[in-house]
Amino acid sequence: MIRSLLALPPGFRDLLFEEADRRRATESLLATEFSTAGYREIRPSTIEFLDTYTLGNQGIGERAFKFLDRDDHLLALRADFTPAVARIVSSRLRNSTGSLRFWYSGDVFRRPDPKRGDYSEVWQVGAELLGANGLSSDAEVINLAMQCLERLGCSDVRIHLNHANVFRGVIAALQLDDSSREKVKSFIDHKDARGLADQLRNIGAAPETVHQLQLLARCIGDASVLDVAEGAMTQSDSQEAIAHLRALGRSLARWGDRIVYDLTEIDEMEYYTGIMFTFFSASAHRELGNGGRYDSLVREFGVDLPAVGFSLAMDAVLGTL
Repeated sequence: MIRSLLALPPGFRDLLFEEADRRRATESLLATEFSTAGYREIRPSTIEFLDTYTLGNQGIGERAFKFLDRDDHLLALRADFTPAVARIVSSRLRNSTGSLRFWYSGDVFRRPDPKRGDYSEVWQVGAELLGANGLSSDAEVINLAMQCLERLGCSDVRIHLNHANVFRGVIAALQLDDSSREKVKSFIDHKDARGLADQLRNIGAAPETVHQLQLLARCIGDASVLDVAEGAMTQSDSQEAIAHLRALGRSLARWGDRIVYDLTEIDEMEYYTGIMFTFFSASAHRELGNGGRYDSLVREFGVDLPAVGFSLAMDAVLGTL
């Protein structure tokens, strides 16, 4: 009995003294960075209806901590900030005009992947830009994320860029069922060209499509990979997505060779409608953060607004310093 009173559930922890001080100082520093950029702070509720995480293609609902209230409503601890932002905009700010810029800091609660040994309570800091579309807004949020990372002292961060429509343009012609589609995505995401080829042969894909998807499984590097992809992709959606990535790279030229075009990063493609990006550091064993454009999510909550944002995994970020 005493042991159960003194212990925490697996995946949770307390922050004491120096750790708590460090978190407060970090939030203060980033608050200044966001405020200077015109982003205002919001603090979404820690508890949501579970439906908040099952709308659209979020893929987070099954990892949420769920429970019932006294009226048998199915609730969840906050599993992600972005759906909460979409809910707030749709319920309380739906008549706002112009662009909306928010930032947040807090914990999210998710059932961890046992293979990775993650915590169940994870600190995130992020920002969302709603009501703005196009290249300039995509570049704005990526620049803001990189400025935050640099402000914290992360000097070797690489930006991995992709666009959801590069893959969608190719895969649409295959008309795959959900199971086959997920297998193809997994082979590309793991850079497994041989496994991908076997899977495509099993489903009878056309030789041109096989070539294009095998190419995607190898497309990671500098701007030259865009030339390779552009020469192979015949679909208009894929061509437009590659052109957008090329223009975005020019807008992010200040980061030089820290930009990596990674057309293999498609794990969360269903969620995103445009650009996708991930931040990596040689001194960290996992990603420092990610983000992208998710125009369709806000629409699921009843307001048709374009949206793009990012979140930083603060434990990973601080672990590099």
